[in-house]
Amino acid sequence: MSERSVRRRADARSFERGQAYFKAGRVRRLTVAGTTVTSIVDGTSVYRVRLEITSTGLDGRCSCPYGAEGVFCKHCVATALAWLEEGGEVGEPRPQPVTDERLREFLLGKDPTWLVEQLLAVARADPLLRARLDVAAGADVHDAYDDRALRERLEGAIEIGYFVEYGEAYSYFQGVGEALDAVAELVDAGFPDVAVTLAEYALGLLEEAADRVDDSDGGLREAIGRAEEIHLDACSAGEPDPVSLAERLVERALASDYEVFLTALPDYELVLGPAGMARYRELVEQAWNDLPPKKRNDYSTRRFVVTYLMEQLAECSGGADALIEVLARDVSSGYDVLRIAERLCADGRDDEALDWLGRGMAEFPPDSRLRSLAADCHLRAGRRAEAGELLWANFADHPVLENYIALHNAMAEQFPAWRDRAVATLREEPAASARFTPVPYARPAGRSVLVEVLLWEGDAQAAWQAAVDGGCRDELWLRVARERAATHPADAIPVLLAAADQAIGHKNRNSYKTAAGLLTEAGVLFARCDRPDDFRSHLAALRDAHRPKRALREELDRADLP
Repeated sequence: MSERSVRRRADARSFERGQAYFKAGRVRRLTVAGTTVTSIVDGTSVYRVRLEITSTGLDGRCSCPYGAEGVFCKHCVATALAWLEEGGEVGEPRPQPVTDERLREFLLGKDPTWLVEQLLAVARADPLLRARLDVAAGADVHDAYDDRALRERLEGAIEIGYFVEYGEAYSYFQGVGEALDAVAELVDAGFPDVAVTLAEYALGLLEEAADRVDDSDGGLREAIGRAEEIHLDACSAGEPDPVSLAERLVERALASDYEVFLTALPDYELVLGPAGMARYRELVEQAWNDLPPKKRNDYSTRRFVVTYLMEQLAECSGGADALIEVLARDVSSGYDVLRIAERLCADGRDDEALDWLGRGMAEFPPDSRLRSLAADCHLRAGRRAEAGELLWANFADHPVLENYIALHNAMAEQFPAWRDRAVATLREEPAASARFTPVPYARPAGRSVLVEVLLWEGDAQAAWQAAVDGGCRDELWLRVARERAATHPADAIPVLLAAADQAIGHKNRNSYKTAAGLLTEAGVLFARCDRPDDFRSHLAALRDAHRPKRALREELDRADLP
């Protein structure tokens, strides 16, 4: 092993940054055990590194996001360089451990007093083992385990006095997960009631810390979900007081800003039993009755949580009718009507759903979702004409490909008449002549939807003509030009060249790479048209016009363009 072999193992950027970390003294607690090297590296967070020296080279793992995926990251580089500075020595590979059977034979032959002393020594360092032994010796299971150390571990993992940035969040949540795993061990070890208490404590800590950690990757929701999962497992394995549990579940759900215990039902129904469910119902219905009358489009957090809890409760106890009764109390928008109708449709009650949908379409602003669901009901009943009128209204309000396809799929053999009407509507859209300007999309879309429709129908010729006559969005110009290239390559060439010019105008490495790809496509078409000299002339002029752009020249060279 040498610095050169470490350099080969990592990419250039990781080696450079890892070398800087090593020189800055960020590697500590370097330990060599056999052919394994471990360390702690101080970066944007504290990372644990493990290197394995094998006959084929150096393998590395790190607790950072890249290292966890098997990448030989900068922290692995720093550790490897620190190890090399200390001589790069390794010990003998660790011998194979003693087998369970051999160890069993050994222990069976030892004096009981010696065994007891060994077990007590281990138990002094392992509170969980000590508690299990205490219970076996007659202690009350509810008092045997001292949870203070685990509480402190949860506090140390979750509580933070500063904002955890995105780069540190992965490591932070990994530490939280390890602490929660220790709580989960209590369930299988016979201390589920302690696990219930600690899971609720962890949930409180997570909510308090929530606004001080970057949750872009969803780590907070995952941690809360893990704590909730442990809580349910512990409640199922233990004997919590059902009334007290119901009170805590409702109280936490109503107070939480992070949906803690919001979806407790139906999972906790068996754990709560009749007494717990009665108390749960009493508390939720009280909160429900205390809500003021709903105003139109009132979707406050409090109302959402209380309503959701009430909906779950109704679904558990009374099915669809009970749920609809809850939903019907506060109908103040088309969305409220939609939820009722969807539940009725799920139970095959289309006629009742249509009654609600008719009310929603009459009382509230136009809503394509209500029309679409009503159209589905009519189609199931064989009323194709009624469905067509509803789906046409959606298309007329929003003439987009999705609504065109919905009309096509519903109308079957009756579609041609609807198609003529739809295409005529799309041809009336204002034309847009410009294409591939330096600022894309900063102009009318022209006949873009018509072009999309014709491409979806497989009529490339008509799509091309629609684009030429009325213009379309840039990405559609590329699609239709590529389709056109199959039969008319000369027509597609100007589109590809214009798209390449637009990409170059963005002046960044990625756009230059895109431009090189477009020019490569254009080069193929020039060759098909027997115009290779024209392509070389275009590239020569382009290189001359953009001579100062070194990155562009590099991308053109990388693409083997003249």
